[in-house]
Amino acid sequence: MVNTTDEVKKLKVIEIYKQKKVSLGFASKLSGLTLSEFLDLLEEFNIKLNLTLEDAKEAMRNAEKLI
Repeated sequence: MVNTTDEVKKLKVIEIYKQKKVSLGFASKLSGLTLSEFLDLLEEFNIKLNLTLEDAKEAMRNAEKLI
């Protein structure tokens, strides 16, 4: 199986995300995918999110401000 340039790029971004070198949002931008698409890609490869409890709480606080 031959990978396309986009597929290779996505695999590289997954690798640097796994190494915690980039955030979830930045990784999705680097991969050229929406956040939702990148989350699906991580799920496809059984990659766990690099989120702490504090990250989740901060995201909730930010979401509440927007609502």
